[in-house]
Amino acid sequence: MEAKFLIWPVLLGLLAGCAGTSVKPESKEISLEQRLPLRLAVDMSPGDLALQTHNFYNIHGYFETYHWTAEGKLVQNAALTAFAPLVEQVLPRNEMPVPDMIIRVRGRSIYNPMAQAWYVDVTATGYLANGAEVGSFQAESVAEHVLVFHEEELENTYVAAFQDIGRKFLRSGAMNEAMRQRAIQ
Repeated sequence: MEAKFLIWPVLLGLLAGCAGTSVKPESKEISLEQRLPLRLAVDMSPGDLALQTHNFYNIHGYFETYHWTAEGKLVQNAALTAFAPLVEQVLPRNEMPVPDMIIRVRGRSIYNPMAQAWYVDVTATGYLANGAEVGSFQAESVAEHVLVFHEEELENTYVAAFQDIGRKFLRSGAMNEAMRQRAIQ
């Protein structure tokens, strides 16, 4: 009778050990443990880069706040931050003389004071060094419960959207094509 009771703690110990084991990613999932050996340039049109936005807030009807933001620079910084973990080197287009891949980015944001939320919409189009387009993707992100404007909050919302775009570029094989073109040159 005692032998039967000793089996249960052993089985529970084995099951508990299995619960902590890591699972390998499926073939469709992308592992971001290592950076790709690419030089990536983030490009924006001069108009998008110089974009200044005027944000108006009327929080609970008590007071109004006006804030000007250099949203173009903020979008560029968010794209650089989001793509940095994916590749070996990422810089703005004007600072990188010979990129392996160029990603042209655009971003727009809207603040809804009634919902207290930032809505961000970004678009990115990838080009190889020879000018061939390898893909164009869109992503959205939302930051909720935003009572007061903080540039960090808006930039983090942009970073989340660009991280989604980075995953889309990886899944599409566009970055693999850029690495293949680099090997040919």
